[in-house]
Amino acid sequence: MGWFSRKNKQEDAIAKADNMMNKGLTGMMMKGLVPKAHREAINQSLDTAKQAQWAATGSLPLTATATVLKITDTGKLINFDPIVIIVIDVTETNGKQYQRTLETLVSKMQIPRVGDQVGLGQNPANPTELIYMGLISV
Repeated sequence: MGWFSRKNKQEDAIAKADNMMNKGLTGMMMKGLVPKAHREAINQSLDTAKQAQWAATGSLPLTATATVLKITDTGKLINFDPIVIIVIDVTETNGKQYQRTLETLVSKMQIPRVGDQVGLGQNPANPTELIYMGLISV
């Protein structure tokens, strides 16, 4: 725990929260004290934050682009950035086109509007899912 020494281990805050939520003694306490619906909501928020972090660091390759057809605010915020529902027209790099609805975290400084082009990446944890990566400047 580091009570008597100052160990400045650089541990990712999201990974630390995930460990506290799902592993060890604190994870057992969470399972015993927090209702399942709340634990699922917390884990979903952690997954959204992980996806936003992957997209922000640029560690994911761009696998598709999309045009925003509709955007709706959910009213939820993570670090004062909104979570929105976006209906998009996706064009993959292989030319395949389809519509998809995403619930994703967006920067409040770059909230997409209808008609904007956005980038999408492949979720490393689930390759069939796409992750919102932000606006594409044309």
